[in-house]
Amino acid sequence: MNNYLLWPLRSFFYVTSRVVPFVAVRAAEKLFTTPLYSKRRDVEKEILEHVERFPIEMENRKPLAGYRWGNESDPVILLVHGWTATATCFVNFIEPLLEKGYQVVSYDSVAHGESSGVSISMTEWADLLVLVMEKIGKVHAIVGHSLGGGATVIASTLKLDTDKIVLISPVSDIVGVTEQFAHALSIPAKTIEKVRQYAWQKYHVSASKYGTDWQDVFVSDFKVPTLIIHDKDDKEIDIENGRRLARQWHWADYIETERLGHRRILLNPMVIGSVTKFLAEPVT
Repeated sequence: MNNYLLWPLRSFFYVTSRVVPFVAVRAAEKLFTTPLYSKRRDVEKEILEHVERFPIEMENRKPLAGYRWGNESDPVILLVHGWTATATCFVNFIEPLLEKGYQVVSYDSVAHGESSGVSISMTEWADLLVLVMEKIGKVHAIVGHSLGGGATVIASTLKLDTDKIVLISPVSDIVGVTEQFAHALSIPAKTIEKVRQYAWQKYHVSASKYGTDWQDVFVSDFKVPTLIIHDKDDKEIDIENGRRLARQWHWADYIETERLGHRRILLNPMVIGSVTKFLAEPVT
């Protein structure tokens, strides 16, 4: 978040948390679930010149923007982007996956890229993944980054029609993420706890399908071959999220990288090579 926005927001939460806490709670929840920007880099725009676009119909909403590269007869790799990103954040993965004989499918989440909407919660992100898979059918593998990785974990509690999962810089601890958010905006601990309680009630219809609270939704025993990759220098989603998930999913392969951060990890040749190699290995 830009520094020129931080000071007014910090002042706002400092005052409202003490004077009108219910205003602070609702404002913090809204800010946490509303992406402030979602831009494509020029290189990401170029890949859209060679894509098949298709709408993904949603009930009571405008369709999601869907994208397909490659032949429809080939096995599907479904790419799930993270917060304030778009489908094309995986731009460097597309050609290597096509060369391996896969078709690549992705979509812009609600309020991101070319999809409409204003805000979206963590479990609604998982709902979208379930919906997309219902529309496109079986996929060979899901590759999720950041919040997309976390949503994949949450959605897996309902079981998913996929052979493999790759999670890059995944969220697995929403409490820790909200506390990091609170620290950045100087939101008191009591207020952010109330934000989580308020959000659970607000999104209960969606969230209750996956668990009993914000931590429980990440508890899953969906045992398919899984690869988890996280960078030690990730400033957006702390590496403990990846480590925590690797401990929980003891059947997963786990790789730690260095000096790649949260977003550059998607551009790294070693990471891309590890993912494509893992996806091409026979399913056992």
